[in-house]
Amino acid sequence: MKVLILKRLFNPEPTAKSLDFAKELVARGHKVEVLTGFPSYPIGKIYPGYKQRFYQREKMEGIEIIRVPIYPSHDDSSLNRFIHYFSYALTASLIGLFLVKKPDVCFVYQGAISTAIPAIILKKLRGIPFLYDINDLWPESVAASGMIKNNWALKLINVWCNFNYVNANFITVATPGFYKRLISKGISEEKLEIVSNWSRDIISDDKLPKTLMESYFDDTKINILYAGNLGIVQSLKTILKTAKKLRDEGNQKIKFIFLGGGADEISLKETVKKWNLDNILFIPRVVSSEVTKYLNAADFLLVHLKKNELFKITIPSKILAYLKAGKPILMGLEGDAKDILVNAQAGYTFEPDNSEDLEKQIKKMMLLSNAEIEKMGQRGKAYYINNLSMKSSVDKLERNLKNITNN
Repeated sequence: MKVLILKRLFNPEPTAKSLDFAKELVARGHKVEVLTGFPSYPIGKIYPGYKQRFYQREKMEGIEIIRVPIYPSHDDSSLNRFIHYFSYALTASLIGLFLVKKPDVCFVYQGAISTAIPAIILKKLRGIPFLYDINDLWPESVAASGMIKNNWALKLINVWCNFNYVNANFITVATPGFYKRLISKGISEEKLEIVSNWSRDIISDDKLPKTLMESYFDDTKINILYAGNLGIVQSLKTILKTAKKLRDEGNQKIKFIFLGGGADEISLKETVKKWNLDNILFIPRVVSSEVTKYLNAADFLLVHLKKNELFKITIPSKILAYLKAGKPILMGLEGDAKDILVNAQAGYTFEPDNSEDLEKQIKKMMLLSNAEIEKMGQRGKAYYINNLSMKSSVDKLERNLKNITNN
């Protein structure tokens, strides 16, 4: 097959089903071309080494890539975010479609609903079928993030989503909750399949250099690491509240470490300064290949999203990386993600936005021996390999791409 991947974000941006997916399809004998934007996520400006132009062709590890201009904004402004989303849809449709080789099938990764626009145009004009891979459920996600609060706007987005679903030849969803939600919206089960995401992170046994290890991690404490976006929906002030409670109780055993950056970073740092929290440390964002060293240095890995019905059917990609790294997890999530951790027996869960419950779980965690902590992490790694690997997921995606091409 000749597969065109339509994706707003692509390597070197940290995003799922990108270069690794394209390379896997090529390894299976398919021809792949990618139509994406100039890289800007999550920093909100074009990456060093790139300069926006009318278009750019490049080859990355054997994968043909066409880049089109985008509006590079990832801040907390609803207007700027939507301009970013639609800028890719516009340039991919008006520029990109004239540059790509005619494919047999399109793979559309939905981070935003506008990504489907060029695929629908290609289908209408040239009869090219497309598989719609849904990883972010709209309008629920924009409502949960607070980006849009107007009910009429949310209803309009819902109509647009349904238009995309109808035009897609097949739909894959990342979680059981997404599957149930689309069934409730009238999508036929024959047109749907659950295909889990896999971790794109490079996980190895590499260790931090001694100087960094001594600067960031304290071997006299239990180091709890959060690695990823310091955004609004992550609601990380809940973690700061727990840190304050532990500090006020005289508990000096726990250290929280935040690795990354994002829209809520400044506010979090101001709160840490205001509360004089000496058990919180911020580490600037590092390149993705280095993250594994920080995961290896931690005792527990932390993931949290604010309490919202949408996040009960969401599985953040960092959970997959955490499991793959073989480290136990503290998880502030409910629903599908919680089920994974419970089934894997690989950590503790707490109620989202509940700092008291997090404190309770941390105190349970403190009773574990080093051997028990290591065993818990290894159970998570085994669960990932058996249930959430790239091979098993690409098997399903490839089968569905072939089916809609042949039909």
